Formats: sequence, C-alpha cells, structure tokens
Amino acid sequence: MNSEIELKLLKEIEELKRKVHLLEGQDDHQIPTYQYRKIRDAELKKLFEIKQKLDKQIFEQWFNNPIEIEHSVEVFLNDLIAENESLVEYYHEEDLKIYLITPLLNKIKFLNREKEIRGFYELSMSYVTDQFILMVRLILSYPKA
Repeated sequence: MNSEIELKLLKEIEELKRKVHLLEGQDDHQIPTYQYRKIRDAELKKLFEIKQKLDKQIFEQWFNNPIEIEHSVEVFLNDLIAENESLVEYYHEEDLKIYLITPLLNKIKFLNREKEIRGFYELSMSYVTDQFILMVRLILSYPKA
C-alpha cells in the first residue's frame, strides 16, 4: 500500500474515531499524532519553524581529509557496484536498503560498550507536546544505547 493511500486511510480512521467519541460523549480533545514519514511539508511547517541552513564549511574537514582505502574494501565496493549497477534504477527504497546500504553497514562495527553505543536497524522515537505527538521511526542508523 502506498503512502498516500495509507495517510488517507489513517485520516479517515482518526475522523471515525473522533465521531464515535462524540457519540459516546467522550472528550473530543485529543492530541493529534503525526508520523514523520507520512507527514506533509505543509503540516510539518505548521508544527515547526523550519529554516534551511546552508553552511559551506560544514563538511570541509571531511572532504579535505586524506582517506586511505584498504584494497579489500575497494574490492568489496567494486563487487557491490558491479552486482547492482544494472538494477539500481529499478530499486525502490527497501531494495536499496537491502542490496546496497545494509551490506555497507554490516562492514561497520557499531557496538562499543565503553561508550554505550550500539547499532540498530529500526528505532521508534516520539516527541510529545501539549499540541501534538510526532512519531519518528529511524532506520539503518546507530544511536547511543
């Protein structure tokens, strides 16, 4: 099911719940809940003041840092590209994650018990205020445990 249909169905369900609560005499004041991956820009801008910050120096240190790539890593990356290059333009988001991003992340050792860091593939978080709840699902990242 695509995102637009899911969003439409979620809104219809929420509206039906609201009507049922009204009919049952329950409090109609519910805090709206938004899912970050499904929220539209217009709705997001109503909740937050979003400013684009363009800092040309932000990656300066990264891009100008000499990088040495071991031969085994170079072979791995070349094989990964060769294996997927003819299909990349047909991959959807989940295909890209599974065939390209996941193999790369599996090469990284994220677990560091001393610094209380661990890897994860999916983590749900929420931001709650009196006006709204924002649900965020982080995928393929590595937060502090």
